[in-house]
Amino acid sequence: MKMVLSFLVSCLIAVVFCACATGVSVAELNEADSGRTLTVEVGERFTVSLESNPTTGYQWRFAGPYDEEVLILCSDTFSNPTEKDVVGAPGRRNLTFAVVGPGRSGIRLEYKRPWERSAQPEKVFQLLVFATGEAEVPVTEEKEVITPRVGSKGQIVPPEKGVFD
Repeated sequence: MKMVLSFLVSCLIAVVFCACATGVSVAELNEADSGRTLTVEVGERFTVSLESNPTTGYQWRFAGPYDEEVLILCSDTFSNPTEKDVVGAPGRRNLTFAVVGPGRSGIRLEYKRPWERSAQPEKVFQLLVFATGEAEVPVTEEKEVITPRVGSKGQIVPPEKGVFD
């Protein structure tokens, strides 16, 4: 049971990483693309690249959920565009999304300090994504029904260990 479950979870993880690694990159979006509507096919991916300086305390954060049946976040990296790694220099936060299913989803990111909860964000990035095409066949998990064994005194007895457990 544990072996089958771990195999299925491994397959699901492999499918997600393959979708991120093999998808066709459609676009790289930046601050100027805020408010845009992006139309993409299932299997494609896109990157949102935003200027960021985390040493100031400001961070790009998701201001709300996005539909994970349409998009998944493949990578979230920070790149320093200067030749030298200068402490405190601004860089770019790169968020790469893979389109995994048809539908629409909004992405809203806010650039603010996390401890300043009531403060307005310094910057906002919004994107509406329309995904067309057909979703990949999802890997479904088969659940094995286990009837608990009951001992002579009415207690639940753990299942016997198999050869591979």
